[in-house]
Amino acid sequence: MADNTDTTDIRVQLASLTKDIENVNSIQGKLDTAIDKLTEVSSHIKSMLAVHEEKINRQEQLDDIIFDKIKDREDEIDTVYRELKKDIEMTEKRLLCEIKALRNDIGTRVNMLEKWKWLIVGGSIVVGWVVSKNFSYIISIMK
Repeated sequence: MADNTDTTDIRVQLASLTKDIENVNSIQGKLDTAIDKLTEVSSHIKSMLAVHEEKINRQEQLDDIIFDKIKDREDEIDTVYRELKKDIEMTEKRLLCEIKALRNDIGTRVNMLEKWKWLIVGGSIVVGWVVSKNFSYIISIMK
């Protein structure tokens, strides 16, 4: 009977070991599945990171292009500003010269008119004086 008990114990242990091996195989299968899924997730994460990195690089290139364009526009605006300032200064100088020339011309004309005015006034005085002294003679000539 001892042999029978030992055999039964061995069979129970063997059955227990077989069950344990099946559990280990089941766990190992689940671990393999989990590792496969983690590998897939890892590859998806890598591809997403690569896409995002590419987008970031493209955005940085666009930013560089935009900053270059802004710098170019700034230089153009500075150039246009300097040219406009120079043109305005030249126009201002030309207008001041024209105004001075007009003032001199008008001053000359006014001086001329004043001379004529005084000549006419002086002539009128002389004519009036001559007429007043000879008024009776002039009336007698007219009769």
